[in-house]
Amino acid sequence: MEPSEQTTGYRAEYRDLLTQAYDLDKPAAPADELSFLLTAVGAAEPVLELMCGSGRFLLPLLAAGVDVDGVDASPSMLDACREHAAEQCLDVSGRLHEQRAENLRLRRRYRAAFCAAGSWGLVAGDDEVARALAAVRAHLLQGGTFHFEVETGPEPPGAPGGVTWWTRPDGAVITARGGNRIDPATGLEHGVGIYELFVDGVLVHTELNRWVRRFWSADAIAAAVRAAGFAEVVVRSGYSDEPPGPDDVLLTVHATR
Repeated sequence: MEPSEQTTGYRAEYRDLLTQAYDLDKPAAPADELSFLLTAVGAAEPVLELMCGSGRFLLPLLAAGVDVDGVDASPSMLDACREHAAEQCLDVSGRLHEQRAENLRLRRRYRAAFCAAGSWGLVAGDDEVARALAAVRAHLLQGGTFHFEVETGPEPPGAPGGVTWWTRPDGAVITARGGNRIDPATGLEHGVGIYELFVDGVLVHTELNRWVRRFWSADAIAAAVRAAGFAEVVVRSGYSDEPPGPDDVLLTVHATR
């Protein structure tokens, strides 16, 4: 097994160029997922978002009057979130925390927590998953709920050698290429992305980002959440009230402390 595919200490890297590309590619939260989350957290405040990134879910909730905090392990993503908040005249002072899910150390306790956009899959190793779920539970008030998504398997591979690109407002171009593979020893998907910045046609910066993603069956994720001590666990098909089916690619998990 190669060093990048060891079975402990998983990390997903979101550096500056990836953050910029992410914002250009996903400038706003999908309407169906945002509506789902608003319904899920309801009037249960305060709310905590895990892996809040650059704020495409957190900021609309804050704009809607929800008392919401966010944590993320990427300083670049959190800086972008602060910039977007300032652009929207939203005050995020004291609301953003640079922490990993498995190492949560916050002063507040919450009535609801969520993790959007399938980001929970980036918590990959067994130990990281168990610690992260325990940490989330410890930050919930009694009866508090945790809502998150998992994917059941990788997408079909695209054309080899493909390059994706985005044009910034200043005309600079960010390109991305990379690849992924399943580690047969762990069943995890390991990926690497090479991001490059071109200004006036000249390459000025290159950035390497690694990531690991874990896929789950409905039974496996429910068992992991129960093992973390949650009193009630419900797994559904996507953003619906339907039970999971064999063809689902996205599951939503609803856990009660």
